[in-house]
Amino acid sequence: MRDFARHRRHGGFTLIEALVAGIILAMAVAVIGTTLSHAYASLTDAKEEGHAAILMDDLLTKIDLIGPARIASEGPRQGRFDGEEERFSWSAEISNRPQGHLYEVTATVFWDYAGKTKSIRVQTYLNDSPNSRDSTLKWKDL
Repeated sequence: MRDFARHRRHGGFTLIEALVAGIILAMAVAVIGTTLSHAYASLTDAKEEGHAAILMDDLLTKIDLIGPARIASEGPRQGRFDGEEERFSWSAEISNRPQGHLYEVTATVFWDYAGKTKSIRVQTYLNDSPNSRDSTLKWKDL
């Protein structure tokens, strides 16, 4: 009988041990799933912001090519991007600084994501001396 008792003590897991192991495993899977979900959402947010940053660079390049003085007087000061970027819109505020031909440019790119409006904003200064830009450039052509 001693052999039977000893064998029983060293046999498999008890029901309680199996249940505890199952609960620990379920909690670990839930934590990993939540972490992966948050990581995927953060990756998507970063991707959207990166795309908006590229569009912001294009916008500021256009403003610089045409010249902030001309944009301030003729426009456009807001709009939508074309093609696949149509869900992104933009606005620009341009003001002349007292220091000569220096212009303060504040540009914002907006987009809808997950039911919320997101945006990035950049503020910079551009020098726009008279006759320093090609006056034949048109916004729509760039």
